Amino acid sequence: MVPANDYLPPLGVLMAIDWGGKRVGLALSDSTQTIARPLTILHREGGDSLSEPDDSTIKGLLHCKENNGVSGIVFGIPYYHLSGDVNPKAQLFLKAGQGIGSALGLPVIFSDEGHTSSDAWDIVLRKEKKRKNFTPRRNFSDHLAAAALLQRYLDEIASCRMRIAVQSEYDGLGKNGKE
Repeated sequence: MVPANDYLPPLGVLMAIDWGGKRVGLALSDSTQTIARPLTILHREGGDSLSEPDDSTIKGLLHCKENNGVSGIVFGIPYYHLSGDVNPKAQLFLKAGQGIGSALGLPVIFSDEGHTSSDAWDIVLRKEKKRKNFTPRRNFSDHLAAAALLQRYLDEIASCRMRIAVQSEYDGLGKNGKE
């Protein structure tokens, strides 16, 4: 995760965004920020600019925010290529995420989206191979990638909260192991 000036509230629905030049995958958490679920895929209009959200995408995101009571955004950034090399396009994603947060009036946390698309694609293949006449099409997994991104973030936060709780409990113990 990238340090940000924004913070996400400890409770409330979070929206994950798997940003792309043609499609935007969306996922939502439950209000306790425990479980992520895929929501939908928005199809972008107005070119392939990674850094500039188009008006129709902003309208779709606003609709999602208003209809689901979204209180914060987890925005996926591809910091590295699968080869391990730094992705020079990461700055474009950061700019897009900042613009979306501003347009929606929501705090944004940037999170490494490494492997979320391939994880989502594996889920699609496992599920769809069972169907007759299966034709693999990658463009139906963006919302699943967003759900994988969000679940990873939720698990990280839960782990951090658990460590803080354990440390607080430990700090509360005296030298004899008693309060």
